[in-house]
Amino acid sequence: MKKISVVSGGSGGLGMEIAYYLLRAGKDVLILGRNRDRLKKAARKLSRITGSGHLSTLVCNIGDENDIIATGQFLMENKIVPEYLFNNAGRGLSEKAPATTSAMIDSVFEANLKGMILLTSMILRITPPEQELTIVNIMSTSALTGRENETIYCAAKWGARGYTEALRAELQGTKRNIIAVYPGGMKTGFYVTADPERDISKFMDPAGVAEKIVNAVLDIRKLVITDITINRKKKEVL
Repeated sequence: MKKISVVSGGSGGLGMEIAYYLLRAGKDVLILGRNRDRLKKAARKLSRITGSGHLSTLVCNIGDENDIIATGQFLMENKIVPEYLFNNAGRGLSEKAPATTSAMIDSVFEANLKGMILLTSMILRITPPEQELTIVNIMSTSALTGRENETIYCAAKWGARGYTEALRAELQGTKRNIIAVYPGGMKTGFYVTADPERDISKFMDPAGVAEKIVNAVLDIRKLVITDITINRKKKEVL
């Protein structure tokens, strides 16, 4: 059986950077994304990496159960066992509470909560109980504190946090490791649609965030890690 690291939302931003550092570490990686062209573009960039890891791509909308089933079948048919799952896919929204619509709720919850649950459930079903599996749920500091104009987004992320903690309780004592990651704002395309007016010039570099996440996760045999919060360094007051 071939072991692999699965990264959702891997065609850009933090997800692609996570794939980069996994490949550098010699891990075989499967990146998932809903857009075939963006996946191909990411694969071309990642193919330049010097390392022993192999990269694969698969079109998958994690909020679509049919796509999730197809992804599970792909892994089983190719005798691939997930070693790491990075639940990274997500979608933001900045909108005042009175403007909330059903379509907004569905869109944000599908990407940030429903998709995480569906993908995780499938990976758990197909991974043999004797195989160690590390599930890394990458959320946001918006899962830790409420923010104005982010009511729907915060609700989805708080739901993801609740799911993560309940999953950890349910799988305690098994060969499943659950890690929650709460990064602050990063310089990615995330804000192009979520909040195009926001100044992100001082936000974190996703490459630096990805490096910290991957280093911590891959060192899990030496350290017991449950929660990681990553924020940009504040200026020192002299």
